[in-house]
Amino acid sequence: MAVEQAPAAPVPAPRVTWRSALNRRQWSRTFTSLQEREYAWYFAGNLAFFMGMQMQQILRGFLAYDITGNATSLAWMAASVAIPMLVVAPFGGVTADRVNKRTLLIVTQTVAAIASLVIAVLIITGLIEFWHLVTISFATGLVFSFNMPARQALVPSLVPQHKLMNAISLQMGGMNLTRILAPAAGGLLAAPLGIGWVYAITFVLFMVAVASEFHLPKHGMLSQNERKSFKEDFTAGFRYIAQEPTIRLLMTAALVMPLFGFPLQQLLPVFAEDVFDRGTLGLGLLAAAMGIGGLAGAMVSANLENQPYKGRLMLLGGIIMGVFIIAFAATPIFPLALVLLIAMGVGQMLFQATNNTAIQSIVPAEVRGRVMSVMMMSFGLMPLGVIPVAILSDRIGPGPALAISATFLFGALALLWGSSARLRNLRLDVAEAAELSPVRAAQLVAEGKLTQEEADRMTGKVVAGRPSALEPGR
Repeated sequence: MAVEQAPAAPVPAPRVTWRSALNRRQWSRTFTSLQEREYAWYFAGNLAFFMGMQMQQILRGFLAYDITGNATSLAWMAASVAIPMLVVAPFGGVTADRVNKRTLLIVTQTVAAIASLVIAVLIITGLIEFWHLVTISFATGLVFSFNMPARQALVPSLVPQHKLMNAISLQMGGMNLTRILAPAAGGLLAAPLGIGWVYAITFVLFMVAVASEFHLPKHGMLSQNERKSFKEDFTAGFRYIAQEPTIRLLMTAALVMPLFGFPLQQLLPVFAEDVFDRGTLGLGLLAAAMGIGGLAGAMVSANLENQPYKGRLMLLGGIIMGVFIIAFAATPIFPLALVLLIAMGVGQMLFQATNNTAIQSIVPAEVRGRVMSVMMMSFGLMPLGVIPVAILSDRIGPGPALAISATFLFGALALLWGSSARLRNLRLDVAEAAELSPVRAAQLVAEGKLTQEEADRMTGKVVAGRPSALEPGR
């Protein structure tokens, strides 16, 4: 007679500590997502895309001021890009969830490249006028309103589930790298070549992004299997956000960083000129310091995918950011200010990368594009945070104004984390290592090399897609 044995007790998962998360072995895995071929092509295209976009941002403002000779033109230029993001982005999110994301990226990126080429030709031939800039900028804003939700929503499909935070961190680190390189490259190249030819270079960069997107697989790029009307899909995205308290909290928290970080970025010229007396060179160094901090923060967060307490990580990043904003606002020493900005950038990126990872992990693929488009709308409201800080800066000085802004940042963190146990205890258990990314599995299913059941198992789809252990809260 066989004796039935009791099932073995489950082996507890190893405890994740800060020391183990940041040890040498973990740092060797900083670029682990780049081992995924599809993500590597996406990452390369992303670098080219944001390099061109950042260069255009610098050149567009300079060119507008050069043509008109008044600062009001800069406001028109900012509005021409921001308005489409506020109004059209939700439609871009619905489109990203309804169509093949690879095709959408190729089409929109090609249109953006053509727009760059048109501006380059107008400048080189001496025909450029201010209304050309406003019109093309508005068109570019429309294109980005469709491109960016698809670009953001694509990341979870390109890597196995356990590499998601690493992939998002590397993506954001690449964006910060372009913040360092693009303004310098645009300024240095504009002198010997002229702005028109530098615009032509941005056309090349956008086409490089298009070329990289042709290397993405055709399969696994559709979010929806069930076809609904455009109106139903449009309202479903907002309804999902309204019905999910954790997503509402995370998206509200996502507003905190840009709302209080954007004023600092916009006040850098005042600090460079009036506080440190360093002129344009000082401004470039201050902006580069923020970019370096963001890049360093991305490298840190890329190694924290095994830290499950995402709510605590976000709070830590927010506190670091606030502390070093206040320290920067108080120091009259320029070299120390650069160090403080780098440290501030680390905290800001730790918050943003963790927040983005949590949102992308929780949101189902079927509505991910729409959720990211609402995030994009909210970022269009960032300039609102600049107005009160700028007014205060004129009346009491940039340092005290920035310190007051940072105090409100701490108040926002205290309100959000103090009033919500759900956010304080937000936990995403470490995902089991998956053998395949969703797009690689979809490609193998299309080729008949895997069944759908095998693909679901090898991607972890059966248990993935939502946080495995959200602490209860209010």
